[in-house]
Amino acid sequence: MAEESKSINRCPYYRDSERGSMGMGLGFCDLDGFHTICDGDVGFCEKPDQLKTQLNKRKKLNGSNTENHQLLERLDVMDQNLASYDVLIIDDDPQIRSLLVNILSSKGQSCEQASNGSEALKKLEEKGFDVIISDIVMPGMDGITLMGEIFKKYPDLPVMIMTGHSHEYSAEMAIRSGAREFIKKPFTISEFLLRFTKMMREHEMFKVIKGKIKESEQYAEKLKKEIEHLREKLKLAS
Repeated sequence: MAEESKSINRCPYYRDSERGSMGMGLGFCDLDGFHTICDGDVGFCEKPDQLKTQLNKRKKLNGSNTENHQLLERLDVMDQNLASYDVLIIDDDPQIRSLLVNILSSKGQSCEQASNGSEALKKLEEKGFDVIISDIVMPGMDGITLMGEIFKKYPDLPVMIMTGHSHEYSAEMAIRSGAREFIKKPFTISEFLLRFTKMMREHEMFKVIKGKIKESEQYAEKLKKEIEHLREKLKLAS
């Protein structure tokens, strides 16, 4: 099922990175002739209007094409502005923190900064955040250890890990530790925004699914009680 979903969402204008150097499935978009960074999922396209135009053209040329129809449906579902989140940015490099604050603030996000893990944990105690963006290599407490501390109290909090030390810290290590996303330094603004947007939209979908599961469990518990009540009535009647 996962492979089927992946193929349905795969954009026809996506091209894999030739050298595989982009990391975590990133490649390029050939939609308008420019090699902009892309992960191939139409739901996270940075140029949805252009993509819709081209897909509709393909749909007309190919007639009732199931693949094009499904891709357009996926675009419609994801065609919404990203919500505003409270973001905590953790990095011992003030220039990186300032860069990320500028990038995210321009997209309507509310940002606060911490220069190390201890400061970050203190800020988390003082104020709740919707998302964490953290470097791995920091003095005192590295990002992996910090995530362990964060997830003890906030297990569902989305975390993006950044690192310039790809040989020491791999994407697999970060993901196993609980990170939702991993990005290598140096990165472009478009790559960072793509990863951030994807992480938060997936987080929103995760919350919806978790809510539906909870509703189902509550409904099942209600039915169980009603069945028990009916059994008691039947016992009395007999």
